[in-house]
Amino acid sequence: MWHSEFKLCLYPDNSQYKIDEKKLKNALQNLKFIGDALSSKRYAIGNDFLLLLTFMGCSPNIELEPQNDKPYCYIEIETYEQPQFISGKNTKYPPCPQCKENLNAQVCSYCNATLDVTKPNWRKSAFIASSWISIGNIYELEAIPNDQLLSVLENETGVRWKPAYIRQEIK
Repeated sequence: MWHSEFKLCLYPDNSQYKIDEKKLKNALQNLKFIGDALSSKRYAIGNDFLLLLTFMGCSPNIELEPQNDKPYCYIEIETYEQPQFISGKNTKYPPCPQCKENLNAQVCSYCNATLDVTKPNWRKSAFIASSWISIGNIYELEAIPNDQLLSVLENETGVRWKPAYIRQEIK
């Protein structure tokens, strides 16, 4: 099954919030954001997927049908017991809190200080959450969730949701 390097992730503003997967899945199906299950956590896009995201530019380059050998749009619901720090190749780390050198990871290569990942504003390039929705094969800032999608997520969960764009290593 194909894994895309580029993902648009939607996550609750409260990093401790753990979603009720079944309830969220039903809400996303009723909204026609997700379609048929491709695996236990991965779904094909639904009939109204394109209506619930606003695509930037005049010609987005996305494959909407599942493919075996190339990237396509899919949706995954991710849940963990404890909050996870989710970052990627595109994450913009702040300066080291001790020596002010540029960081490129959670530990400073100059002074070995450890970054508290809960402090910085990650500017949509990383987040901390126990649960989130990944939309595969959406490039950075290629699409943003519209108000209808964010409202349904908030109404179903009781917490505000935010977007982030993660570029992963594919192994």
